[in-house]
Amino acid sequence: MTIPKFLMAEMTSPELREVVKEGRVAVMPAGIIEQHGPALPLDTDIRLAYEITVRAAAQVPELVVVVPPIVHGHSPHHMDFPGTLTVDPLHMVNYVLDVCLSLAHHGFTKILIVNGHGSNVPVLDLVARQTIIRTEGRTSCGSIFYMNSAEYNRAVNEVFPELGSQAGHADAIETSLYMAVAPGTVQLSKAKDDPANRINALGTAPFALRLWWSSYSAEGIYGTVTGSSQEKGEILVTGAVKGLVGIFKEYHAKKIPARVDHH
Repeated sequence: MTIPKFLMAEMTSPELREVVKEGRVAVMPAGIIEQHGPALPLDTDIRLAYEITVRAAAQVPELVVVVPPIVHGHSPHHMDFPGTLTVDPLHMVNYVLDVCLSLAHHGFTKILIVNGHGSNVPVLDLVARQTIIRTEGRTSCGSIFYMNSAEYNRAVNEVFPELGSQAGHADAIETSLYMAVAPGTVQLSKAKDDPANRINALGTAPFALRLWWSSYSAEGIYGTVTGSSQEKGEILVTGAVKGLVGIFKEYHAKKIPARVDHH
């Protein structure tokens, strides 16, 4: 009998055993507690990753299990702003890898980390790679942003065509997303535009230099906040959720070939 739950935290141990037998993908949101200027809460990155992941999972509950989130992440360059909690990258690799290996030990053969924080990217990429290596390929693991879909990109181009190609932080895109998932919590009147520039850029890489955030951002914001709205955020959330549902379906259906040692 199919277990009518998709949140791992709400399952009993026997229920999880049955869910593993169903062949579901273990989906784990990841983010950080980090400053997002004077308007957005400190939990912006993890809350967006978690909310969007759960909303997507609710549409295909028979395919996935949402693992309790990785709340803390890596962001030492934001430490000049109160509220940022950062984890050493080696500690984070080992911690998240232990969680993934635990999931593999319990029988999950597919794991997907859904990230909401930019500086987690290299750390979580190593975790995904090491999960595959440490399990001898029995468990595959990937790490993506909740924004990594054509559906989300189309939504951004629809409501913020001028921002779609820019990297921002606590900007109109992120602010609108948060306004959509948690109406009434954003203190928009306190936000001031701090237009993006090329201080971090080299060539076509927007963040080739990871400078101290306080060296170029007065209040923690990077980008334009003007134009933020809950309505625009709802369009963005819908696009992100739709894209993530498609990714869940694709990964669940994907046949992972076995490794071949050619020695």
